[in-house]
Amino acid sequence: MDVVFILLIFVMVAMSFQKEVHSLPVVLPKAKAEIGESGIKKEIFLLKNGDIRYAELDFTEADWKLIVSKGEFQNQVVWIYGDKDISYGKFVFVLNSLKSSNLKELHLAIKKEY
Repeated sequence: MDVVFILLIFVMVAMSFQKEVHSLPVVLPKAKAEIGESGIKKEIFLLKNGDIRYAELDFTEADWKLIVSKGEFQNQVVWIYGDKDISYGKFVFVLNSLKSSNLKELHLAIKKEY
C-alpha cells in the first residue's frame, strides 16, 4: 500500500511539470552579409621609437593626421597593437585621431599575464 501511495504522489508531481507552453509566432529578419572592404582587419602598430606603423609604412604624427582625415578607417575594423614602452600620450593621440573616423569596431590587443 505504501508503494502505491508513493507512486501516486510521484505521478501527481510529474503531471504538474507537464504544462503547455504557448508561444507567439515571430518572423525575424534575416541578417544581411556585408560585402566589400568593411570587414577587413586594419592593424595599427605603435612603435617604441614613437612612430605609427600602418600598412607596412611608418608615419609621424603629422602624416598620421593626414591619412586619418582622408577617411582611411571609415567603417573599418581596427586593431591597435602597442609596444609596452610607448608613451601614454602617443596612445591617446592615436585614439583621439580615430575618434571621428566612424569606426565599425576598435580592438586593443593586450598581452595576458598568467
